[in-house]
Amino acid sequence: MRKHTVIKKYHFYAGHRNENLEDKCFNLHGHTYYLRLSFELDYNKRTGITMLFDSFDQKVDPLITKLDHSLLIHEKDPLLKYLYNFCIEEKTSLKVTKMDCVTSAENLAKYIYDKLKPELPSLKKVILQETTTSIVIYEPDR
Repeated sequence: MRKHTVIKKYHFYAGHRNENLEDKCFNLHGHTYYLRLSFELDYNKRTGITMLFDSFDQKVDPLITKLDHSLLIHEKDPLLKYLYNFCIEEKTSLKVTKMDCVTSAENLAKYIYDKLKPELPSLKKVILQETTTSIVIYEPDR
């Protein structure tokens, strides 16, 4: 059976900080994240395709919606309790995505992979671009 690599592109906007650094990334800031998901799929000679592209979107879009315009924050970041107190006091909400790791691009790429892999077993690689010059590739089978 012939194999093909299919890449789907997505993007989202999110804020974060890295509370463990002593540089500019310690401060709250945001990025436009460009995401490329790489899949290895079998080619279906009868249909002439590997998979409908819309089938990827149905599985990926809920995660993109969760991350988009969210504050990504490590569950151990001391800032988190202040955000929660602010929301209670102001009777408002902020879109916050708690992560079990520091919110680096490297960890975010793995987070995305771990969230999508159960629904998309053909997922092989997550390519996450955090800035115009910085790209992280997470590929667990390397």
